[in-house]
Amino acid sequence: MVFSRPWRALATGLAFLLVSMSPARAVELVVEVDGLSGDLEKNVRATLGILQENAERMSESRLRRLHLQAEADIEQALRPFGYYTPRIDSALTPRQAGWLARYRIDPGEPVRIADVAVRLAGAGQNDPALRKVAESFPLKSGDVADHRRYEEGKTRLRRRALSNGYLDADFDPAELRIDPAAGQAEILLTLNTGQRYRFGPVSLEQDILRPQFLTRFIPFAPGDDYEIRKLLDLQYVLDDTEYFSRVEVIPHPEQAVDGAVPIEVALDPNKRHKYTFGIGYGTDTGPRGTLGWDNRRVNSLGHRWRSQLKLAQVDASAQFSYLIPIDNPATDSLDLNGGLRETNVEDRTSRITSIGVARTDRDAPWMRILRINLEHERFQLDGSDEEETILSLLPGANWTYTRADDPLYPRDGLRWSVDFLAGVSPDATPYGQALMETRWVHPAGSRGRWILRQQSGATVADTLSDVPLSKRFFAGGDNSVRGYDYQELGSRNEAGLVQGGRYLVTASAEFEQLLWRQWGAAVFVDAGNAFDDTEMDLKTAAGLGLRWRSPVGPLKLDVAQPLDEPDAGWRLHLSLGSEL
Repeated sequence: MVFSRPWRALATGLAFLLVSMSPARAVELVVEVDGLSGDLEKNVRATLGILQENAERMSESRLRRLHLQAEADIEQALRPFGYYTPRIDSALTPRQAGWLARYRIDPGEPVRIADVAVRLAGAGQNDPALRKVAESFPLKSGDVADHRRYEEGKTRLRRRALSNGYLDADFDPAELRIDPAAGQAEILLTLNTGQRYRFGPVSLEQDILRPQFLTRFIPFAPGDDYEIRKLLDLQYVLDDTEYFSRVEVIPHPEQAVDGAVPIEVALDPNKRHKYTFGIGYGTDTGPRGTLGWDNRRVNSLGHRWRSQLKLAQVDASAQFSYLIPIDNPATDSLDLNGGLRETNVEDRTSRITSIGVARTDRDAPWMRILRINLEHERFQLDGSDEEETILSLLPGANWTYTRADDPLYPRDGLRWSVDFLAGVSPDATPYGQALMETRWVHPAGSRGRWILRQQSGATVADTLSDVPLSKRFFAGGDNSVRGYDYQELGSRNEAGLVQGGRYLVTASAEFEQLLWRQWGAAVFVDAGNAFDDTEMDLKTAAGLGLRWRSPVGPLKLDVAQPLDEPDAGWRLHLSLGSEL
């Protein structure tokens, strides 16, 4: 049968309509990308449209259209990495089980930076911090024209401008000009900083503390250059006071007048009273428990009260502190303190009643404490005829330096402290004492660390009996010479009882390796002793340990053997706490 031309056109249209209305046959698809690796391959695969759709729901016609689009997708995916002239060999071939889409890619030579012009304009054009960032722009002449590094440099420069108070900073122009034929690129970048804003008035929205006291926490004054870092410092320091349950520092640049930005500080009061309770166990102390009561704000001047009751097998105490913020209230305080303490260690006991005052000044990483205490101590060694009593006035000073990359689990850190003490008593001749402690943590490989510590102390006194028992040196225990019991080491009296010493030397070297998740192991050697003359009789012990990185700090289980006493058994040590 022969159709006329109009009927032939109608038949062709109906056939196409029937084909397009027929159900699409599922496609089984394998896509191969050859010639690339690393980020280039990842970005190509993430950009290829043929890989972004579900092959099981894709018709053959849709597959062919996506294959035709693939070369454009690949070119687009390579450009951010500086490749503008790739050679692409693509093929779509049927297989028994479906289709194979193969793309062989030669990215070609990358476009390289021929010239970099990063300029500053506006009030911040001579700002040293901005100039430093501009001069360290991550792309230099001869580098591959990597769009990611270009955007990184822009972001870093603008972020620094905003942090330094140039709140209107913007780029004009910001161009990465590419000439694929020449294989060259040019960067034209000008940051117009606009004016530099200043801090305006600060409103503290609270009614529990005197405004005159609270404003002493603010690390800037109206008229100072606006810096985001100082706003963060204010947020952190108010959080740390514990006066408030919520601290929100809100700048209002939209309300700025003549470049002065008003600052709003929204504060919700914290609960006045804080109660704490804890139980634990350590081989030095045995079972222990603590009860604490703090009054976070005694009055509108920010004074605090802290008290704690501690009960342990070898040590029981009741202590109080009345803290008065001074000078910089975030870091400096005057501490009026006192308490009772009783110590029972094997063959000796000590009971102390004390009252004192201390001044603490913190200027990270340093801390300084100046103190003076009045202590009444009664102590006795087993077998002695009577209890000794010494009333002492004890002025002292302490300096501590601390740095750590992590407060709970440092891999690189140092803690060094030196303490000076003088004792003046109507019951004994005066004495002086110095104690230095060092703890050093250093990384060893990706999962190990070295932990070194030392103590050295000396007391200048006519005789040991002039020094109260609590001020004498002892060694042995979890944080001293493991393998020996708590304060087991020291000079002995005529009855053979440990009475402490005027001198102290201890040292420890430990290697710790993280093995699996939060679990690790350690090997260590400790040495030291406390003695009453210049002849040192150092005791040495070695052992192994198990470590668990708990949420509250490292839990350490050690077994140690004294090397000087081969017949002595292994001693177990259990402790919790950071090395620094």
